Amino acid sequence: MVRPADMLVVDINLVNLRFDGHRLVRKDPGEPAFVLVGLPPQHVMEEVPAPLGATPLGPMKAFTAGSSHLSFSVPATMDGLDLSLASLLDWARLVPITVPVGPQGPDAPGSAVFQGIPRSVLEFPTRLLVTYDEPVGWAVPSEPPEADGPSALWHARLRGTQDDEVLLRAFATVGGRGVLPVPTPLSAENLEDIVTLTSRVELPGPGGGPPLEIHSAPLHAEQFIVTPLGSSAHLHGAWQPLSQPAQDRFTQAGRRPPNLVLYDHITGLGRDQFVRTATHGRMSTGHEAVHFKEFRRVFVARPNDGIVAYLQRQDRIVIKQPEVQYGPSGYRHEGREMPFSTLRITDRVTPLIQQPGPDPDAFWVILQDSGKDHEFTLIGTDREGRKVSFTMPLAFVADGVPQERVNNLYDPAQQPRLGDRLNRSMGGQVMAMAQPPPGAPGSTSHAVGTLTFGLGIRNGNGKDRDLPVIGLPFVSGAAVRVPAVEQFTPNGGDLPVAFNETYLQQTMAAHPAGAYLDLEKAVSLTFGAEKAGGVASPNAAVKVITTQAGVIPEMFKKDSAGQAVDALDIGDIRKAFDGAKMLGFISLGDILKSVTKDTLGALRKLGDAEIEAILRDANGLLPAPVLRIRDLVDGQGKELRYVWKPSLERPASGPAHVLDVSKASLILDARTVRSKDAVDQSTVEGRLSHFALDFEGIARLDFAELKFKASPGRKPDVSASGLELKFSKDLEFINSLRSALPADAFGPGSYLDVQPTGIRAGFKLALPAIGLGAFTLSNLSLGAELDVPFEDKPVSFRFSVSERVHPFNVTVSLFGGGGYFSMLIDAKGVQQVEGAIEFGGATALNLGVASGGVSVMAGVRFLFSRNPDNVTLGGYLRCNGNLTVLGIITVTAEFYLELTYEKHGHESVVRGRGTLTVGVRIAFFSKSVSLTLERSFSGAPGDPSFTQCVLPGHWHEYCRAFAA
Repeated sequence: MVRPADMLVVDINLVNLRFDGHRLVRKDPGEPAFVLVGLPPQHVMEEVPAPLGATPLGPMKAFTAGSSHLSFSVPATMDGLDLSLASLLDWARLVPITVPVGPQGPDAPGSAVFQGIPRSVLEFPTRLLVTYDEPVGWAVPSEPPEADGPSALWHARLRGTQDDEVLLRAFATVGGRGVLPVPTPLSAENLEDIVTLTSRVELPGPGGGPPLEIHSAPLHAEQFIVTPLGSSAHLHGAWQPLSQPAQDRFTQAGRRPPNLVLYDHITGLGRDQFVRTATHGRMSTGHEAVHFKEFRRVFVARPNDGIVAYLQRQDRIVIKQPEVQYGPSGYRHEGREMPFSTLRITDRVTPLIQQPGPDPDAFWVILQDSGKDHEFTLIGTDREGRKVSFTMPLAFVADGVPQERVNNLYDPAQQPRLGDRLNRSMGGQVMAMAQPPPGAPGSTSHAVGTLTFGLGIRNGNGKDRDLPVIGLPFVSGAAVRVPAVEQFTPNGGDLPVAFNETYLQQTMAAHPAGAYLDLEKAVSLTFGAEKAGGVASPNAAVKVITTQAGVIPEMFKKDSAGQAVDALDIGDIRKAFDGAKMLGFISLGDILKSVTKDTLGALRKLGDAEIEAILRDANGLLPAPVLRIRDLVDGQGKELRYVWKPSLERPASGPAHVLDVSKASLILDARTVRSKDAVDQSTVEGRLSHFALDFEGIARLDFAELKFKASPGRKPDVSASGLELKFSKDLEFINSLRSALPADAFGPGSYLDVQPTGIRAGFKLALPAIGLGAFTLSNLSLGAELDVPFEDKPVSFRFSVSERVHPFNVTVSLFGGGGYFSMLIDAKGVQQVEGAIEFGGATALNLGVASGGVSVMAGVRFLFSRNPDNVTLGGYLRCNGNLTVLGIITVTAEFYLELTYEKHGHESVVRGRGTLTVGVRIAFFSKSVSLTLERSFSGAPGDPSFTQCVLPGHWHEYCRAFAA
């Protein structure tokens, strides 16, 4: 039926009704009679353009709904209907028929017949089929339009039984029309959720189990008016979000869990004026949130087209749960990877955000105006109850999103800004990185520069990617201040750290030293020997941060679970203490015993009283250097302490060996107190006892104790006791001279010189003339000196028998001679050996008329120097004589012959020189003549080269002979 006056267009079909000439009556009185009404499309779904101003507006696509069908039952009390349009449109007297609740569909695809009975099916909005959820009625204007003049558009209002609000139920979506190719206010997922949430259909249980009752709530229609041009409706729906078990049941049943919690829809004559949907989900930190999408019709002036109307989309995120608590549940490491017990978001509603990208249900929140991430303000509560605040971009993930789509949010290949989003500045706020042990508050607190967050289950083995799980944020890395390290190294500022693997895999108590953080790169302590008492420069690569022992080196092996199992190999110990020296030349790594797990356990609970007890105990050990800082009482400042008492053993090899160290003990204790006025006062003590040094098997020096103490405003106090020097091998004869020396060579009468550069201790004694049979030994002196530098130089030992400028003398009858000897040894071996010896005889004769004399002397001198590598060996013979006759004529003659061997590096030279000098003096006249001959012979570097010895032609012939 078409009525142009009020644009009425309806299709009316009659079931079990016939015209008897007066009225419409039932054909079969025992069967129901129906009046079926077909209406034109009641809704137009329009394309939603990009944000206004982003791109020029053009034509928008639109998609109309299919026709709607109303089914009315003629009450049995009615004896018939008038055969008139007014009577057939008087729906108030008829009974509307709804679609029954249940999973069964129509009897034929696309029809409105269910269980053999025609039903009322409205397609509103486009592609959503709704029906009544309670008894309703229709109000239709009874008066026909006037022939002349304006007329109202034909319409029919749907009304409830009690008031104007009507409850509607969506029971299906329209299939077979393909996917809408453009963005629209309602997605296919939204329509599917409305069906699930309003249809009151139970979800089949898995494996034939009991069905799951879905929390269903109908749509509320404050207004629903059908017209030939489309419906004017106000729809509203609100639902509670599904619990996690309910979502799991949907997944098990092979259905997508619904996440729609709000739906508002206002249309005028089938055109959308306002559409709002709210999708429930969680932020990546686990806070409940809702993604609101609002579509409003706006009017825009367009050139040549006048005023046009478009739908404009606006997105916001509303935080529904401001605070979330984090415990051990869900975390692979029982929450130890998450230093915050709670996170609170202060933003309740975001500004306008950009439309999500490829995934509308899992996306990072980006501001619409700037295109930058919206940085939510979070207040975290650490494990000690301390509050810290920071900002952080967050992602929204709707309920029921599959895991692979969550993974995409944390895939660096798909998220180029991921690093900046996860690495957050903390601005130096102090927070606890781990739960401190009982009785040690603040022992895990640091000033934090940055935190690097992850999401979900942390694998920790470095092989697989972490599994993102919404609501389980963790800290994968950080940059923190480590005051103890700052005081000893130039590496100030924030240091990159990560959680200790043993702490993560088990607990802090499972770590031998109670560690909780590791420096990503070990920091080498440049600890000068002058700061450690001159006894050692204990440079160590510290890496592990503990609660009680401060920062220590990594000193033990770990199994696959991250648990410490055994001692380190000796190679690992050397690596941990690379560059650490004792006495300037002995590597500490070479003499340290392997550290066991039980030994490191002494560091787990290490207070000041425990440290003092270990230092006093002869058997007490601190197997790792303890580097820590603590607050002084009454807030007077801070104290930084470095203390170490390792266990030593004899090295397997080396140029200088530490001997008999079974009872050796090394103690280093340095304290720096910084007061409120930033004035530092340092006290350093060092002690090394019960050890010996053996210099190439020639000299052995035994120490009972070597101590050093430096205090503010005082001269360094250095003392050495129980030192004994013994000689062996070729110098063993010197031990026979000990009867002429004091019992303790370094006791009374010796010298000990302490300078800022090191310690020099030794003796130098002159011996009286000694008669040895026919020989007389005079002008003899013995000297020995030990030099222990504070700088990075080796210990050196020098022994001398007399000196070049003061040689000893040996005489027997008319023959005599002398000489000297010195030797310098350090950790690299013999560095210099120098010596010389001279011998000869002389006689004179006087006969009165004539007198004269003759002398013959010969000598040998040698010099060996390691740096530079030089060798000099020389010998000489000198003969001279004189004759005087009557005091008038004097004749002198001298013959000198010298032979020298010199080696400088790889070059050597043998040089010979001879000189004969004859002199004559007669009265007042004298004359002398000298004849000199000198020859040099070069060593290997002077030999002809291969090129000089072999001509090119000969060489080619030689090669061809071998090739044949």
